[in-house]
Amino acid sequence: MSEAGVDQRDAPDSGDDTFSGSTVVSMVFNQILDAVHNGRLQPGERISDSELAERLGVSRTPVREALQRLREIGIIEASASRFTRIAVVSPEQTADAMVVWLALYAAVISEVIPTVSPEVVAAMKADHENFVSMLSTRDMQRIATANAEFFNHLVELSRNPVLRRGIQSVVHVVRLGSLHLPDQIDFRALSESQALLVAASRDHDRAAALGALRMLGTIRVSTDWADTPK
Repeated sequence: MSEAGVDQRDAPDSGDDTFSGSTVVSMVFNQILDAVHNGRLQPGERISDSELAERLGVSRTPVREALQRLREIGIIEASASRFTRIAVVSPEQTADAMVVWLALYAAVISEVIPTVSPEVVAAMKADHENFVSMLSTRDMQRIATANAEFFNHLVELSRNPVLRRGIQSVVHVVRLGSLHLPDQIDFRALSESQALLVAASRDHDRAAALGALRMLGTIRVSTDWADTPK
């Protein structure tokens, strides 16, 4: 695992009793996830629970629990006594995850669109503009981050914890897979869908919001691609 992989700045002191086990697990989970999304940990890169524990100043137990959570949502791959590594997400896996994300996000829209506040609309508009500005950079990490932040606004409004967990569990696979598929993504359609969703949220128009989401459904990830690395 590279030394630059996981940022230690937000790690708690291992001797600080104010951190509960679940808090430490969540911290480790989020640190690894952030490193993946920001490219500090790359698909196929092997990681060690002992190295992570040492770098973050925690015991191996919460690290193992965090890695298990990440494995459950498809971010970590593991083979007993062989390796633990960042998942190599294939185009087919990305396409499958996108189908699930679209279905769950439609449920989010149906729930929250009638009550979106002007403040949330303003935040969505700002994130959409940021996304558009990122497109010229062709920096997939920054583009994926801007896109995820935009769509997360409505997810945060949902009062259905099961729905929120479902969205969060699948969105990371979509995001990780899309990082390495820039030629398979129609950024124009994605940008237009965002703009339509901002307008629909402003107008509390559920039908228009679902229409914007259907536009995302037309963005197909080609699965006729080279084999993923082993």
